[in-house]
Amino acid sequence: MKFTILRLLTHSELGMFHEYRRQGKERGKQRAINFDWDVVDKVFPSAKDSDIIAIDCNRLEDANTVIKVPSWLKRQHRNWRLEGDCPISPYYDYVDPGVLFAMVVDASMTPAKASWVALPLDHPARTAIVNHGESARLGQSAMIALYGDEGAYCHAVLAEYFPQLFKEAETVPVTSQPKADKSNDYDDVAPDPLGLFKILARAGHSLPSAVADLVDNSLSHEAKEIDITFPNPNDGGRWMCIRDDGTGMTPDDLRNAMKIGHQREYDDADLGKFGYGLKGAAWSQADRLTVVSKAAGDKTGTLTWDKEHLAKTRRWELLSNTVTPEHAGVVDIGESGTAVLLTQMRPTMEPTKGKGESPYALELAAIKAHLELVFHRYLEGKVPGREKVIIRLNGEPLRANNPMGHPLTRVFEERRIELPALEFDKVPVLSVRAHVTPNEAEFDDYIKLMPPLEQRVERDRLSLNGRANDAQGFYFYRLNRLIKWGGWEDLFAKDEHTKLLRVAVDFDRLAEEQLQVDISKQLIRLPFAVADHLKELLKAPRAAARSRYDKKIKSTDQQPTAGGKKGASGSSTTSSPGGGSSDALSPSNGQPVAGTTSPSPPKKDKVALRLVSTGSTPWERKLGFGGEHVEITPQVPALVALVQVIEKDAEAKAALSEFLRVLEAAGVPGLLTDKP
Repeated sequence: MKFTILRLLTHSELGMFHEYRRQGKERGKQRAINFDWDVVDKVFPSAKDSDIIAIDCNRLEDANTVIKVPSWLKRQHRNWRLEGDCPISPYYDYVDPGVLFAMVVDASMTPAKASWVALPLDHPARTAIVNHGESARLGQSAMIALYGDEGAYCHAVLAEYFPQLFKEAETVPVTSQPKADKSNDYDDVAPDPLGLFKILARAGHSLPSAVADLVDNSLSHEAKEIDITFPNPNDGGRWMCIRDDGTGMTPDDLRNAMKIGHQREYDDADLGKFGYGLKGAAWSQADRLTVVSKAAGDKTGTLTWDKEHLAKTRRWELLSNTVTPEHAGVVDIGESGTAVLLTQMRPTMEPTKGKGESPYALELAAIKAHLELVFHRYLEGKVPGREKVIIRLNGEPLRANNPMGHPLTRVFEERRIELPALEFDKVPVLSVRAHVTPNEAEFDDYIKLMPPLEQRVERDRLSLNGRANDAQGFYFYRLNRLIKWGGWEDLFAKDEHTKLLRVAVDFDRLAEEQLQVDISKQLIRLPFAVADHLKELLKAPRAAARSRYDKKIKSTDQQPTAGGKKGASGSSTTSSPGGGSSDALSPSNGQPVAGTTSPSPPKKDKVALRLVSTGSTPWERKLGFGGEHVEITPQVPALVALVQVIEKDAEAKAALSEFLRVLEAAGVPGLLTDKP
């Protein structure tokens, strides 16, 4: 029973270190580190029957010396304190509030065995831990306990930087390990096929999320058109087919794809991750999975996993039977492509919602809404490097539902958060962009000319077919595919006054480890350090969302209506990459976007002129979370040289900024880049 315990120490706990007291920083007389009762209950289940828990602790006396100090946890009302050791070594002169206390404890023995270390704010081990998803709950709890593999990354980091404390010795020398018993068939200890099938079938997929995972496979094989067939279960049984026109697979590739946990090289844009999605998604819904695939110029392959066959044989044996005649047409692929056929599908276990609609109709609606949302960038043709994708459900093309794409949405400038690099020269980045959707009055005015049925559809799409209050929060995109949305990951509480705010967070494969994307690719965990960055970046957007909710920002008269007409002023909103209007993004003429509050002019001593390496115009004015700044590109060398000369002259920079503003009003930046 090994646990990794993490706590950010406060002023009141640092009196435990003599050096902290000698420096005159102590604010109280406490001589112990606090342990939360829920952590103690988790690590030491027998604690409820005791007031003292003995722990033999190893720690550093100086940079190289490890000492062992008998310590104990003592109950203090409901919580506990780690007592018995107050280091007197001047080595601990670095301790300050925010120091990370990290302990690895084996609670399976009496007294318990533990090693601990205090990591200063600038220590690379602290940086690595708080930037990893394992530390996520530190944002909501003063102390967390990670059991076994839950804390594997933190333990590995501690072992790397403090091997004398945390590096575990080999318990069995390599030369003395027991020889393998070759008298038995190795398959005797292989996973039981039926048992593993049942486990994977309970991996947390709903029908819509399972279909989305199967669509991931089609997109990973460069499909441009995907057809999903899901007929009424009352007419011929419950079955489904997902067919695409992608690159397909050779017979050997197909066999590997049917292997559970098959490891392969993933391209940068490949939505796969664990070698699990195809099998896990299919088995979560059906007892029989058949895949038909063909690569261009190769022969067609057909393989089947069948639960009944696994139960009879207790062997991992694929079937290569041909598809039954009633399904032959739906799996018919062209020159290349793949068809995933689910038969013997289990009935839905979801409770029926709504009145007057059949369970089948509700299932179709749920699949449609889910796919239109999670793949909206693919359906819109906004994924870099690939064509627009067409997805049809029972022959009906799906319509992208961009949660930030309403024409009245205001878009903030994109910001980037860099995570610690796990590989040399490869820096994981989170791209963050806030969006404030229209308030009810603005939305009602926008749809007032629509027929009642269309009004209802538009309202459902904006609210993502739920309550508008639940749609606020983060929208996490992995490789342009939406994997999780709604809620604030415990950074903020859901608030009626911020329900208009939606924040897109994009990341790619480089950031997966820190965000701990789970096996279903539906959940992530925000590292503690990232949470602090996001809180700071979202101050302005949260304020803007509250103002728009309170109708302090009037924009109805200036915004387009659903019929595409302009407001009374005769001006329309600016199109943005996010699909909505551009608010406080980078107005080219230096004036506020129609219907928004005018930004305060920059103070002369805070004008930001930034030299950047690329750009389509000689300069561009931007208004982001941190205020206004002007980015100067290399297109006009004389302008670059001028900025370099006046870098330390605040008044000169302010004058240049205003001069450029005049040129912007005259359209000069575009003229300078026009070609004859």
